[in-house]
Amino acid sequence: MAETGGQQLFDLWKKQVEEGSQAWLRTLGQGQPADPQSFWRPFMDQGMAAWSKVMTQGPPSADLMGQWKQFLDQWIAAWSKVLEQAMGTETFAQAMGKQMESFLNTSGPAKKAAEQQIDAGLAGLGLPSRSQVIGVAAQIVQLEDKVDGLEDRLDAVVKELRELTAAVKAARA
Repeated sequence: MAETGGQQLFDLWKKQVEEGSQAWLRTLGQGQPADPQSFWRPFMDQGMAAWSKVMTQGPPSADLMGQWKQFLDQWIAAWSKVLEQAMGTETFAQAMGKQMESFLNTSGPAKKAAEQQIDAGLAGLGLPSRSQVIGVAAQIVQLEDKVDGLEDRLDAVVKELRELTAAVKAARA
């Protein structure tokens, strides 16, 4: 009985994959943004219910597991083809652009709020914030540049003094 249930499960999933693939392609071809959540939820719920039914009918047979593997191989191949076609459309690119824009609009303020909380926490612990450490590092770099400039000037002055001393010694001689 489990083998019959396994074949039914396999056939059900195969049908769902084929219908789902076509639905995605039709949706993308019409220029409508695809809503993965509304598509996947019934697909997965129905599949899990069928799988649960088959598993309660008895222990899985080797044939059932073979059919399951065959289904998974076909499922991966079918979705790879569909997704490859779908990702090559202008509609998909626009949908991804909107998703990215939405993510950036949401994550920017969230990141700023998190940074403020971190800075407040560090201040409460008496530790410097990232921006304070960066500020100190920039000041150190500026000081190093000034010291290098002073060393160059001093080297030039020392060189002139040596030349002047040599000239004075030569004039006295």
